[in-house]
Amino acid sequence: MKRITLIASIMLLFALSTQAQRGQIKGLLTDSSATHPLGDATVALLNGRDSSLASTAFTDSKGAFSFTGVALGDYRVYITFLGYKPVFKSVTISAAQPNLDMGTIQLKGKGLMLNEVEIIQEVPPIVVKQDTLEFNAGSFKTRENSVVEDLLKKLPGVTVDKDGVITAQGETVKRVLVDGKPFFSDDPKLATKNLPADIIDKIQLIDRKSDQAQFTGIDDGNTEKAINITLKKDKKKGFFGRASAGYGDNDRFAVNTSLNAFRDNRQLSFLGSGNNVNNLGYTSNDVFNFSSNGGGGGGGRAGGGGRGAAQSTISSLGGNNSTGITRNWNAGFNYNQDFGSKLKINGSYFINDTKTETNRTSSKQTFLTDTTYYYDQQSGSLTNNNNHRLNMRVEYQIDSMHSLIVTPSFSYSDGSTNSLNTYQSKDENKVQTIDGVSQNSSHAKSPNFNTTALFRKKFNKRGRSLSANFSFGYNTTDRQNFFKTTDTHLAADQTDSAFTGYNRMTQANNKGRNMGVRLTYTEPLMKDRFLELSYAWNNNYSDSRNLTFDSTGSGKYDKPNDSLSNIFENTFTTQQAGINIRTQKLKYDYTFGLNVQFSSLLNDNISRKTLIDQHTVNFYPSAQFNYNFQRGKRLRFRYNGSTSQPTVTQLQPLPDLTSSLYVQQGNPDLKPSFSHSINAGYNVFNNTTFRGFFTNVNASFTSNKIVNANRVDTSGKQYTKPVNSNGAYNLSAFAVNTIPIKKLNTSVSLNTNLNYSRDVSFTGTKFDFNTLRKSYTNNFGITQGVNFNYTFKELFDFSAGASVNYSGARYAIQPSNNTDYFNYAFSFDYNVNLPLGFIIGSDINYTLNAGRAEGYNVDVTMLNAFVSKSVFKDKRGLIKFTGYDLLHQNVSIGRNTGENYIEDVTNMVLQRYFMISFTYFINKFAGSGNNNNSDRRRMGNPGMRMGNPGMMRRG
Repeated sequence: MKRITLIASIMLLFALSTQAQRGQIKGLLTDSSATHPLGDATVALLNGRDSSLASTAFTDSKGAFSFTGVALGDYRVYITFLGYKPVFKSVTISAAQPNLDMGTIQLKGKGLMLNEVEIIQEVPPIVVKQDTLEFNAGSFKTRENSVVEDLLKKLPGVTVDKDGVITAQGETVKRVLVDGKPFFSDDPKLATKNLPADIIDKIQLIDRKSDQAQFTGIDDGNTEKAINITLKKDKKKGFFGRASAGYGDNDRFAVNTSLNAFRDNRQLSFLGSGNNVNNLGYTSNDVFNFSSNGGGGGGGRAGGGGRGAAQSTISSLGGNNSTGITRNWNAGFNYNQDFGSKLKINGSYFINDTKTETNRTSSKQTFLTDTTYYYDQQSGSLTNNNNHRLNMRVEYQIDSMHSLIVTPSFSYSDGSTNSLNTYQSKDENKVQTIDGVSQNSSHAKSPNFNTTALFRKKFNKRGRSLSANFSFGYNTTDRQNFFKTTDTHLAADQTDSAFTGYNRMTQANNKGRNMGVRLTYTEPLMKDRFLELSYAWNNNYSDSRNLTFDSTGSGKYDKPNDSLSNIFENTFTTQQAGINIRTQKLKYDYTFGLNVQFSSLLNDNISRKTLIDQHTVNFYPSAQFNYNFQRGKRLRFRYNGSTSQPTVTQLQPLPDLTSSLYVQQGNPDLKPSFSHSINAGYNVFNNTTFRGFFTNVNASFTSNKIVNANRVDTSGKQYTKPVNSNGAYNLSAFAVNTIPIKKLNTSVSLNTNLNYSRDVSFTGTKFDFNTLRKSYTNNFGITQGVNFNYTFKELFDFSAGASVNYSGARYAIQPSNNTDYFNYAFSFDYNVNLPLGFIIGSDINYTLNAGRAEGYNVDVTMLNAFVSKSVFKDKRGLIKFTGYDLLHQNVSIGRNTGENYIEDVTNMVLQRYFMISFTYFINKFAGSGNNNNSDRRRMGNPGMRMGNPGMMRRG
C-alpha cells in the first residue's frame, strides 16, 4: 500500500507540471519621439487583484519585452526607466485572447537631474545568460548564520545531497569560485560549508569553459559545471568567521573554526576542525546541524568484493555519509592576491590526520554457467592516515597578446591499515566448504608532484592564436604489506578437514612519471569561421618493484618467494593530431573535425624476461553543436573519443594476497581501451515564470574495454584476471523539472535519472574452470525524486523530499539469478524561530528496502533534533543542544551487482549520541560597524519592493 501511495503521489506531481492554458504579453518601448528604443528598462507584471508581483522582465537592445506562459487573468504592467515617468497599463489575458501585443509604448522624460532622485535598484531574482544562470541571493530567504550550502538548497534546479555533493541542472558541480577566484583549490565543499550566506550577492551557475577556450573564444568542448559566488560590495573588505566547540556523551566531541580576512584584491582564509562524529574536514557553520550532513554510508570492497562492479546502490540514513567511526583533525589556509591587473596568485595548503574504524558484513553470490557459490564475510579495520596538499595557480598577463598560467601541486600521504577478516565459502547447496580467517596490515608513503604551464599568444589578426600546454608529474609509493591467512577446508560430511594458509610480507615500490605537451593553433577563415590545428604528445612511465617474502617460523620474513615477486617497467606513449573547423553564428555554432591517435605500449618484465611491444592507431571524428533558441533555451551536442591505459595494478602479473579465497591478478598483455562518447543536452529556463527544464543524454561505447575473467575451482576459491573485450556500452539520461509556486515564493523540483548498461565478462564452469565463456550482464535503473522547500517570513522554514529507485540486473549465464530491487526514501526537516532567540528544529529520514537478500530488507526511521538559544549582543553567540539518531536506528545497507555476482553489504555507522555546543560569530566589515545582523535578508515577493510601486522616488 505504501508503494501504491508513493507512486500515486509522484504521478500527481507530474500532473502539476501540465499547466492550464497560458498566454503571452509583449510590447516595444521607446522614448516620446518614438525613434529611440529604450533598452534595459524594467517591466513588472503585477496581479490585478492585489498588485503582487507576478513576473519581471527587461527590454532588449531594441526596446522589446515579452512575458510568456502567463496564466489567464487580469494584470497591470508597470514600466520604469531612469529619467522617464513610469507607466501603468491594465491588461487582460483570456481564453479568447491569450496573446496580447501592447504595441509601441512611449515614455516621457521627467526633467529631473540625477542628484534629485534616490534610486532603489531592484535586481531580478534570476537572470539567464548564454552560459550562466544567475541567482540574486537576496531573493532567497535563509536562516540567520546560514552558510552557502543552505542558500544553494533554496535555488531552483540545485540539490545538495546528504554528503554535501552539489548537483545543478542535473550535473555535478566540480568547482566553486569566490569572485572568480579559487577557494581551497577545486574542492567545492570547503567553500559551501564555510562561507556565510549573508555576505553573498549572487550565485552564478556556469558551464565553465577550459582556460584555452576562454582565451581563444573557440569552444574546445571541455566544459565543467561550476559555481561562482560573488560577494556584496560592502562585504569585500572585512574580517568574518565563526568558532564552535561541543562535547557529548560517549566522549563525542567537535571543534571548528573558520576565519576570513577579505579586501578588494586579497582573500585570506583559515579553516580548522577536530571531531569524532564523522565530519571529514568540512567545517560548516555548525558541525552539529545534521540536515547539512546527511545519511550514513556505503559499501566498499573488502576481501570478497570484486573489481569492475557494474552497479552499486546504497540505502542508509544518519549524520554523515561515511561508514565507520572517524576521528579527524585538519587545518587549511587559502590565499588569493591580485597584484595589479597583470598578476594573480592563488595558493592553498591543507593537512588532514584521520583515524577510521570500520566493521563490514557481506553476503555474496557468485555464479558460473552451471553452478553458484556463496561467500559470507565479516571484516573490521582500523586505518590511520596523514595527508598534506599544496596547490597553487599563478596567472600572468604578460601583455595584451601574451599570457601564462602555471598550476603546480604537491601532496604527501602516510597511512597504515590493520584488518581482521573471517569468511566462509559455500557450495551451490549452501553447504560450507571453507572456513577462513585473515589478518592483514599495511603501511604506505606516497609523495606526488604535478604541474602544468599554459602559454597563450594572440596575433594582430582577430581569431589567430597559438597556445602551448606543458605538463609534468612525478609520483612514488612505498608500501609494506603483511598477510597472515588460515583456511579450513571441510569435507562433504563436515567430519574431516584440511588446513592451508600462508604468512607473507610484500614490499612494493612504484614510481611513475608523466609528461606531455599540447600545441593548438587557430586561424580565421572567414568572419565567423575558424580553423583549429592541434598536436599532443604524452608519455607515461612506471617502474613497479613488488617483492614477496615468506615467514620461516622464526618471526622473520627472510625467505624470498620468486613466484610472487615481480619487477617490470611500463611505458605508454600517445601522439594525437587533429583538425577542426568551427563556425560561429548569432544563434548557433558548430564544430566538426577529424583526429588520429597513435598509441605505443612497451612492457618490459625484468623478472619474467618478457618484452611486450604494442602499437595501435585510432581514427575518430570530433563534433559539437550548440543552438540558442532564445535567452534561457539552449540545445547542445558533443562527441569525443579518448584512450585509457591499463593501471600498474592491472598490468602486474601477481596475485593480490588480501583474500585467500578471492585472488585478483594482473595481466601484462592488456591493451589500451578506446571510448566513444556522445552527449546531448537541452536546457530551458524562463526568467519571468521561473519554470525550468534541464535534460541530458549520454552514451558511451568502449572497444578493448578492460573487463574481468572469472573462474572458481572445485573448492570454491575464486580467481579473476583483467582482459580486453568488446561489446560493452552505457546509456544514461537525467531530467530536472522545476515548477514554481509563486504564491508560496518557492518551487517543486522533479528529478528523474535513467541508466542502462551492458557489461562483458568471461566465466568458467565448475568442472572446467580453465575454459572461459564470454557472457553479458545488463543493468538498468530508474530513480524519481521530488524536492520542496518553503519559508514563512521569519517564523519557520522546512524542506521535504521523496525518491523511488528501481534497479535490475539480467545475467546471460544464469537467468535464474536475475534480480530486481527497490529503495524508497523520504525526508523532512524544519526549523522554527521562537521568542527570546530560541530555535528548534529536526530532520526525519525514512528508508524502505525491498527485493534484497534475507536480513537486508530493513526499514529505517532516522530522527535528529536540536534546540538552540542566541546570546550576546547582535546574536553573536549560539548555544545548541542536539540529539542524533534519537530512535537508535541508523544503519548502512548496500547492494553491489557485477558481471557474475550479487553482493549485499552492511557497514558500521555512527549511532545515537547527544551533544551541547557553543558557537561565536565574527562579522566586522568596513563601514558597517560591528552589527552582526546588519544584512538581514528580506522576504515577500522576490526582486521588488512594492509599497508605492515606483522603483524611483524623490530624494
